[in-house]
Amino acid sequence: METESKTSKFNMMLSEILENLMPQEYECIQKNISKYCEIKFKITDEDIKFYKKLRVPPPKCCPTCRRQRRFSFANRINFYKRKDNTPGSKERIISNVPPTSPLIVYDLDYYRSTKWDPLFFAQKYDSETSFFSQFYNLRLNVPQYTIIRDSSSINSEFSLNGKNLKNGYFVSGGHNSENVWHSIFVNNSREVMYSQDVTNCDRCYEIIMGKNLSLCNFCYFSKDCINSQFLFDCRNCQDCFGCVNLRNKRYCFFNKQLSEIDYKEKIKSLNLESRLNFFKTTEHFWKFVKSNPVRASRSMNNIDSTGVLILDSKNCHDVTSCENGENNRYVDMVMDVRDSMDVYTAGKSEMLYETSAVATDSANIKFSSGSKYVTNSEFLINCHNCQYCFACIGLENRNYCVFNKSYTPEDYFKEVDRIKSSLLKKGEYGNFFPVEFSPFAYNGSEAVLSYPLNKEEIEKFGALYQPEIDTDTQGLDVLLPKDIPDSIDDITDDILEKALICEKSGRPFRIVKSELEFYRKFKLPIQAIHPLLRMKNTFEYLGNNLYYKGVCGQCGTQLETIYKAEEGWNLYCEKCYKLEIY
Repeated sequence: METESKTSKFNMMLSEILENLMPQEYECIQKNISKYCEIKFKITDEDIKFYKKLRVPPPKCCPTCRRQRRFSFANRINFYKRKDNTPGSKERIISNVPPTSPLIVYDLDYYRSTKWDPLFFAQKYDSETSFFSQFYNLRLNVPQYTIIRDSSSINSEFSLNGKNLKNGYFVSGGHNSENVWHSIFVNNSREVMYSQDVTNCDRCYEIIMGKNLSLCNFCYFSKDCINSQFLFDCRNCQDCFGCVNLRNKRYCFFNKQLSEIDYKEKIKSLNLESRLNFFKTTEHFWKFVKSNPVRASRSMNNIDSTGVLILDSKNCHDVTSCENGENNRYVDMVMDVRDSMDVYTAGKSEMLYETSAVATDSANIKFSSGSKYVTNSEFLINCHNCQYCFACIGLENRNYCVFNKSYTPEDYFKEVDRIKSSLLKKGEYGNFFPVEFSPFAYNGSEAVLSYPLNKEEIEKFGALYQPEIDTDTQGLDVLLPKDIPDSIDDITDDILEKALICEKSGRPFRIVKSELEFYRKFKLPIQAIHPLLRMKNTFEYLGNNLYYKGVCGQCGTQLETIYKAEEGWNLYCEKCYKLEIY
């Protein structure tokens, strides 16, 4: 590899470490900081193979602490109104960077313009001073974009990531879709609300991992279904309600075959326009789901892989949500990624190590976040289309830069060799950024979904805490949950001018006109639950990037599962599930 040959001093020092590395038990340096710490962790032969391939020393933190840190660099569901630091601006802007963040935050249009230059903030590395303290100084000086959104998206101010999204409201990762509300990872879909990981869905509400669904509500891990509600792991079903594990059925009610007339009468009698009836039906549905065989790991078509939600992958160990992966360890929420370790959210990349949100044709990247189209680089934040860059922030279309300072190729490798050798000698090389580098508050990041902490614990962890910011209710009438009309037919337009109080958190929220139109069109009752809580629930259906040990209820095999056995799930291993259902 070119970098190795041109950073000879560092390469020689690292080779000596790796050659002497043996499987052993380590003590995590976070043991007194994180309450989720494993305290002690093992480095295995397979781990060592990856360290040698990726050319990194062994980590000093346990796998859980490493995950917790990476997860804190992602935020897809929390939006704020905060001060715009764009020169001359006195406006407030929409951002997923919280108001308490010390970062300089620019409006997206200005950030993408040529009116400022990230090279202006260049620094020279001082080997006598802590690397991360110097890099954090650069972090504080280089502006951060308010929110990342593709210019192809239209009327989607409250959205981030994605492409060709039209009329998106609180959407993350909306691609080629239109009229989407409060959803994550929506592809080629229309009229979708409160959903996650959906493809080719049309006129749907609360869909989790759904594909090719039309006129479907409250469907989980189902595909190729039409005009159905409350489905769990169903395929090619039409006009079905409350069903689990069905294949190629029509007019089924809680897995019982009915005639067309009887089915329609049964659905009508439920009166699901009523919020009270809806909740009763929901409770009955989930009890029914748990009484049926449940695919424990939700993994399919894999070879030599461990973890959950793994699809069409090979040689992947301790992973969650991995599709078309090969030779990965400790990765979460990735697609088309190979030969990588300790990664959160990535796609179409290889040779990644300790990264969060590094994706799209990236290769040989270490200790980086929020970057795309990058190669042969380390310690990047918010960089795009760069190669051979080290400890850089906010660069676009740049090569051979260190601490945002441009070098000739020859001088670049000399400087990188000097810095990395110094870091390795002091024991500072080999770690992801400290949590203070994240643009997000811990309690507003995806870390809090998997590893919840209170304010004191967050501050002990060294992360940013953002106090809750409620909806502005000044001048608005407040509507308590008990006062919301039970039926959508009784909801009038004046609800748009009221603050609804969440029955779980007590926080106020509002609904917008397009949402109300959706509820009316599909005869759905308005739920008195804050939108943020409902979006968080979509992660819960997928295990919150965690998995547990369980036992197959059929054969007794030990297995990995996204479900907690104590919650009463009837867990089946993949082999037993296929024998039972197919």
